Amino acid sequence: MTCLLPVGSYEQHGPHLPPTVDTEIAQYVARRLAERINAVVLPPVSYTCSQEHRHFPNTLYVSCSAFLQYLWELLQTAVEKCGKVIVVVGHGGVREAVILAVSQVNYLNGPRALALSVWDFVKIRDHAGTDETSVYLATGGSLAGEMRKICEGDVSLFGKMPVAHFSKSGVVGCLEPEGVSAERGLAMLEKALGEMYKKVGEFLTSG
Repeated sequence: MTCLLPVGSYEQHGPHLPPTVDTEIAQYVARRLAERINAVVLPPVSYTCSQEHRHFPNTLYVSCSAFLQYLWELLQTAVEKCGKVIVVVGHGGVREAVILAVSQVNYLNGPRALALSVWDFVKIRDHAGTDETSVYLATGGSLAGEMRKICEGDVSLFGKMPVAHFSKSGVVGCLEPEGVSAERGLAMLEKALGEMYKKVGEFLTSG
C-alpha cells in the first residue's frame, strides 16, 4: 500500500485568505495523485514551523526542531504501516525539514519515503498574492475576506527576517484582483501535477 501525507501550515495569508491555505493545497494535490496511483490519503499535518509569520494573529506554529522530530517519528510509523509514503508539502517554510526527515527515514529503511514540495513544481511569484490566490481557488478554496490590490515586500526576503518586517498585510509580492482566477490557477496546477506524477512513478518503481 502507498500512503500520501499532506503537510501544510496554519499561517496568515493576507486579509483575504484563510490560514489553512497551504494545508488545503497539499490535500488537493495529494488527492489528485492518489487517484492516479490508487493510494490512501492520510489526515494532514497542519500545525508546523511558521515562525516567520508569528507577528500575525492568525498564525499557530511549533518550533522547527519540534516539528522535525515529530515528523520523523510519524514517518517511521507511516512507513511501517503503509509500505511507501509520499509527503506532499504545501508550506515552503518546512520544505528542507521534510526533505531531511524523509532522508533519515530512507537511510534506515531503504527508499520508502518521498518528499514532494508543491512549490517546487508550481512556480509562483508571491505569498498570498495573485499567483497563490489563483492556485488556492483552483483547489476549491474560498476567500475569507475582501480582495484588494496590495503590493508589499519581496519573496526573496523570506527566511531572512520576520514577514511583518516587510509586509503589514501579510501579502508578499503583488495581489492584483483582476489577475486572480481559478482557471489560471488550475492551468498552473495541471502542468505541475503531470511533473509530480512522473516523480511518483519513478519512486514507486524503485527499490
